[in-house]
Amino acid sequence: MEPIHLSDDLIFAEGGRRYCFVHPDDPNKCVKTLNPNGDPRKRKKEAVWYKKLRPVSMFDDNKRELKSFEELAKKGEAVWNHFPHCYGIQSTNRGDGIVTDLIRDADGLVSKTVRQYVAANGKTTELLGALEAFFNLFRKHLIITRDVLDHNLVVQAGDEKLTIYMIDGFGSSEVLPFSRWLESVGEKKVARKIARFSARYNLNLRQKPVSK
Repeated sequence: MEPIHLSDDLIFAEGGRRYCFVHPDDPNKCVKTLNPNGDPRKRKKEAVWYKKLRPVSMFDDNKRELKSFEELAKKGEAVWNHFPHCYGIQSTNRGDGIVTDLIRDADGLVSKTVRQYVAANGKTTELLGALEAFFNLFRKHLIITRDVLDHNLVVQAGDEKLTIYMIDGFGSSEVLPFSRWLESVGEKKVARKIARFSARYNLNLRQKPVSK
């Protein structure tokens, strides 16, 4: 398979360690490649001593994200209502890139992050409802991620409603995954993540009981 050719004009976003490109052959897919700050060997070299004991792959955001998508897939089809599908890691002219769905609004534009949406529209009732539905999935399926941040969530404006998708920040930072091993620990951790998100962005998110 020929490497995917990525040009600068396809970049639509840039994070601290990765570039985000529109896939040149499919405008509904995104390709994330590492930028210089995301170089795994550089990151390992600069890490504190105890983190240097980890393999280089643990410092590769794309490989860690792929593993997180594999864990998500075990939760069932419902997760794809709030997470993009992943199509694996593929070769590009800018190094390996992870390929996922690119979330777009009903009008075809790339969906805004929660941060961008709030800046343009405020904390609307529709947004709060969409966030509650998103976090309901976390609680029902005990989805463990790092801290949930407003620039890692996008708001898809559909024809009739808003839907929240998580596009970054996947996976757990736990060395020993007790939250996966013990349901009670997982439930408490998810509740803390939601409460922290709500407090950080001054949102009044309800946490209703969920059926499992």
